[in-house]
Amino acid sequence: MNKETLKEMFNFTKNKKETIIIGIMLMSQLVMYSLSYPFIMQLVVDKAIPEENIKLVIFLSIVLIILVIIRCILTRLSEIRRKNCCYDNNAEIKNKIFKSIQEADVSNLDKIQSGNLFEIVGHQAMEAAHLFVWNFNGIISVRLFLTIMISIILLILNFKLGLIVLTIFIVSYMILTPLYFNTMKIYKNLQKIIIELQGNINEYIESYDTTKTLKLEETNLCHINFMLDKCKKEMIKSSKIISMHNGLFSLLTFTAVIVILVIGGNELSLGIGMASTIMLMIDYVDDINKHMKSLLEHVHNLNSRYNSFVNVIKISKLQKEKDEGTKKLDNIDTLEFKDVSLSYDSKNMILDKINFKINKHMQIAIVGRSGAGKTSLVNLLPRFYDICNGSILINGIDYREYKLNSLRENISYVFQEPVIFEKTIIDNIKFGNKESITKEQIEEVCKKIGLDDKIRKLPDGYDTMINTETDLLSYGEKQLLSFARAILKNASLIILDEVTSNLDLEFEKQIMKATKEMLKNKISFVIAHRLNTIKNSDLIMFLQDKKIVEIGTHEELIKKHGYYYNLYMSKGDK
Repeated sequence: MNKETLKEMFNFTKNKKETIIIGIMLMSQLVMYSLSYPFIMQLVVDKAIPEENIKLVIFLSIVLIILVIIRCILTRLSEIRRKNCCYDNNAEIKNKIFKSIQEADVSNLDKIQSGNLFEIVGHQAMEAAHLFVWNFNGIISVRLFLTIMISIILLILNFKLGLIVLTIFIVSYMILTPLYFNTMKIYKNLQKIIIELQGNINEYIESYDTTKTLKLEETNLCHINFMLDKCKKEMIKSSKIISMHNGLFSLLTFTAVIVILVIGGNELSLGIGMASTIMLMIDYVDDINKHMKSLLEHVHNLNSRYNSFVNVIKISKLQKEKDEGTKKLDNIDTLEFKDVSLSYDSKNMILDKINFKINKHMQIAIVGRSGAGKTSLVNLLPRFYDICNGSILINGIDYREYKLNSLRENISYVFQEPVIFEKTIIDNIKFGNKESITKEQIEEVCKKIGLDDKIRKLPDGYDTMINTETDLLSYGEKQLLSFARAILKNASLIILDEVTSNLDLEFEKQIMKATKEMLKNKISFVIAHRLNTIKNSDLIMFLQDKKIVEIGTHEELIKKHGYYYNLYMSKGDK
């Protein structure tokens, strides 16, 4: 664990003062009890009982009871405060992770499995929240402070015996240190497997319909069983090391007790030792044994939670989107790509030297074979990805000079899959739009795209709760909701990414009606699977081999008998 990680851990910890107070409370009750207990026991065994001083026995017993009660109260209070602090930290960590994901560069998010993100935001965040408050306070109080206190008491009781016992425990610690490091490696590996396992389980659950359609149940089960088997093997390795550790430490503790009995018994027989000293030293050796086993548990939890914290740190430090722009963009009137190139990994080009210029409000269709880079091209417009070379000009200015929020406020993007939130229909349509949008405006848009009648037939009309899986609306109707949301945004540039590819002809007509409504006096980019939906576009671009190989109107491209002509003639929906 390096200094940077410790610094990050402290920065992630909310209510730092509360955490310090908890540590002080834990130490206070340990100091009070650990210092008082041996001397009270000495007085009872060496003075009160031999002298048959009943009053002293009762007094010391009452003092001991009071100390135990105070210790219990302090322990209870510290536990409550620790839990509250952990809950606060958990909320703070999750907020930081979510904020990081929201602000992260899309190209970095693409590299992380969504299931892994769910695991880190959920379970891993909770584990990380316990790291500082629970484990570090526990280790500081048990491993350092209490060990020092007991060592001092042992040396005060009998310096020679105490020195021998402490030497045994120091040697035992040196012997067992390699086991700690081995355990840390195993836990780190186990953590990776668990994250991968949870990520895959989440992915399989989300795609259950695809799994059933493709009959992948057995394949998925085999993969999960394989990963569970890997987890099992790592856990068995860890259990073996823990068992070995406990066995060796018990042996060393037993050795320390034998040494105390032999040397202490010899001193007692010679009249230079006291029975209470032997009793207390054996009791403290037993305490050290318990604390060391507790320490081992803390260390194992620490390993697991530390690895969780490292995963949280990685997500919280995702590279943010570059937003160095200072200009405000009011409207998009012209657009130009000048030698634009794109690569996701700085090695393989996705787009190479793309050039075109749009000087007026018009519809531009982008066609080409799968994998040609159509979606990658339109994803450059809202700056989901940064270009490698060239420049994109909006209204004659490099679009990186505009504030990112200002740029995206002028762009509406309708994806192939409808984006539906677990909210009412009216809230779904208003989502992301200004609060000033009225219900009347929403109803008017829904009437224009043919969705109003269906919504009014639902139990609660526009206030009906829906989500992605609900069957109250069909797939096509959900897509129309996405269109309604985009229309109300009233952006000056529209992107439609194969929005009709999964719809039947009836809904395609409704979508085309909605599209016509959306594209009035705007620049629009349409990626279409069915070519009949883009025949009337003002400009058609054909992408192949990372470049625009043809550009023109439908009639112009048909006359060329080139790429577009061949694609058009091969389609059954032309």
